[in-house]
Amino acid sequence: MIDQKLESFLSVVKNGSYTKAALELELTQPAISHHMKLLEEHYGSKLLEYRNRTLTLTEEGKIVLDHAEMLKARERVIRERLQHMTEKRKETRFGATLTIGEFTLADILPELFSSFVHEHLTLLVDNTKNMLKMLKDGEIQFALVEGLIDKDEYRARLLKTSSFVLVVKEGHRLTKMKNVRLDDLLSEVLIIREEGSGSREILERGLIERNRSLKSFSDTIVMGNVNIMKRMVETGMGISMMYRDAALAELTERRLVEVPIEDLAMEREFNFVEVSDPFSQDENDKYYTFFKDHLTE
Repeated sequence: MIDQKLESFLSVVKNGSYTKAALELELTQPAISHHMKLLEEHYGSKLLEYRNRTLTLTEEGKIVLDHAEMLKARERVIRERLQHMTEKRKETRFGATLTIGEFTLADILPELFSSFVHEHLTLLVDNTKNMLKMLKDGEIQFALVEGLIDKDEYRARLLKTSSFVLVVKEGHRLTKMKNVRLDDLLSEVLIIREEGSGSREILERGLIERNRSLKSFSDTIVMGNVNIMKRMVETGMGISMMYRDAALAELTERRLVEVPIEDLAMEREFNFVEVSDPFSQDENDKYYTFFKDHLTE
């Protein structure tokens, strides 16, 4: 069981308040303060401080936070394993970011569930930011992630690569140009994903590398659903950039057209992501092997 002092520390950090942490843990505020004092004495460092009336982690506090979150995630795994020993089917909760979850996995899900018929699989789909938080909190065992991740913080194993492409409606002016460059797009309305999305982060990073930003476009429309984004492009409301996997059906049927951009070619990794903890990595090897074998480039 995770130490109560660390539980108090995690709650204080999450809530940004000793009072709210006390309410959450059903303890008194003096008890929370005492736990924090004991923790700081144990590590010989100040873990939290007030800056502009806001409770803020010190650099030492950030290290302890990573340690505490890892312990809590590991405890969750232990509890689940012990529970599954008395059950007929082991439960495995895993996640996927939106492009992978909604499009890349679609054709292999039947084989996935039949390959692990003696296990109860639960797939959660969310954007990259939320998916990595669930992974760190121990809510999922592993995640299939498109886009940018901190490989110093997480273990990432490559599954495949996918091109990040510009899609427009059939007959759009850009389809009639022999050579298209980034500057040719700036007069267009760009349909983009919400903040926290891996796809949006990839796009923003690519634009920054070319001394541009989303503000360089005449207008942008933020949309959190890829299917709606594609429909908007089909009806001429704007152009969009997304992983080719997400638009493969529409491209095949010519409802959307891919337009190469000479100075903005982007290809990114799809990774099998775990917490950096050998305790859970060995358990995940069979899933990594399955996805690696079944996801084509």
